[in-house]
Amino acid sequence: MKTLDNLLTFAPELWLLVGAVVVLMLSRFRPGHLPQVVAFGSLALAFLALMTQFQSSFTILNGAFLLDRYAMVVDVTVLAAAALCVLLTMGDYIPGEARGSELAGFMLLATLGALLAASAAEMVALLVGLELLAINLYILAALARRGGDAAQAGLGYLVLGIAGTAVLLYGLALLYGLTGETRLAAVGQALRGIGPRQPAVLLALCLLLVGFAGKLGLTPARWWTRRFDLGVPVPVLAFIVCVGSLAAFGAFTRLLSATFSGTAIPYGAVLAVAATVAMTGGNLLALAQTSIRRLLVYSSISQGGYALVALTDLHHNGISALLVLLAALGLTYLCAFGAVIGYGRAVHSDAIRDLSGMSRTEPGLAVVLGIGLASMVGVPVLAGSFGKFLVLQAAVEGGFAWLAVVGVLNILLAAVCYLRVLRVIFLADPVYDVPARPVDRPLQLAIGISAIGLTTFGLLLGPILTAARYGQQALSH
Repeated sequence: MKTLDNLLTFAPELWLLVGAVVVLMLSRFRPGHLPQVVAFGSLALAFLALMTQFQSSFTILNGAFLLDRYAMVVDVTVLAAAALCVLLTMGDYIPGEARGSELAGFMLLATLGALLAASAAEMVALLVGLELLAINLYILAALARRGGDAAQAGLGYLVLGIAGTAVLLYGLALLYGLTGETRLAAVGQALRGIGPRQPAVLLALCLLLVGFAGKLGLTPARWWTRRFDLGVPVPVLAFIVCVGSLAAFGAFTRLLSATFSGTAIPYGAVLAVAATVAMTGGNLLALAQTSIRRLLVYSSISQGGYALVALTDLHHNGISALLVLLAALGLTYLCAFGAVIGYGRAVHSDAIRDLSGMSRTEPGLAVVLGIGLASMVGVPVLAGSFGKFLVLQAAVEGGFAWLAVVGVLNILLAAVCYLRVLRVIFLADPVYDVPARPVDRPLQLAIGISAIGLTTFGLLLGPILTAARYGQQALSH
């Protein structure tokens, strides 16, 4: 009976697993949009199954997984982002690339790993969830396009991922050696009796941060892989940036809250330094890019730095601010990547200079891309502004007012970066004539949902913030 209860509690994950099997079979025998429709339906069923569990908290497999309100808030965000990414694949196909039907199955498996990672309350369970997510991201990077570029991208991403996992595993092993526990809550309880300047604990924290850095998108390592930008299509990049980073932040937040929040270890100072480097370095790298897709992925480093700012305050409103920011960033990047996909199919280029005249030939896509870039900066009324405000407020409440100042300065630096792109889109003369090309319905739907979400985020801020606070309370307990 207990085994049956565990299986029923895993209903969202089971829907994703069954959907992935069906989609991979259909993509082999019935290529086309049917497998993607099944994948979208599987995500919808997983969401409905999750909603039936929203009023309760469940301990699964003797405490290895904890399905509480925090996990549910993260899961809802991940499922929504994954569903929109599936729509992006339906609207983006170029000869020589794998059809979206072949990618949707691996997206479902990666989403399954993301849900497991967000619920993991034990070291082994955490590694299982993260590696299930990572392995499918490697597969997506390698199989999404034919040719040597894809093979180099996938292999390089795999090597970097293995290195990050090794560092993460070393950090977890060090925690186990210090405490003799694998359950995260028990590890935190044992660490409370250790002094604030214990070198081994500080080393464990640094190793965990470095091991998670690649998964959180805080380092440019995965984008420096040879030919990564050429070998991976934009929908897969969007999935890596959105679903991969959302899940990693969900897992890292639970790990940090359970193990270090109740100790005297100065984890906030370590995270503040890492956030400063990520915000500033990400913006400077984005400023040097000539490709719009590379500008977006390097900008994700800076946005990840803002998310890390929230984690410097685990005792007040930092976690709720992080959850709001993650939801805003998911919509922001899906909106921007969707516009890049739609316009890229017409010009067959992702160079920023080739966006000149976009407002004349594709005014709808130009406005959508402009909204996405403005949300990244934090222009008021858009979703990104609310997330950034809450995060910087959390930094001040956590005693890191100087970090909030760094965050504001980086907003100005990001504005310089994105204004350069907006000038090309809306003010520069066209380099060549671009024939009008209709955008596929699934892509229109994904872009429309994202753009509407970005512009109406403030109207829904009350319910979103309430849900985020429920998630924070679950971790606090």
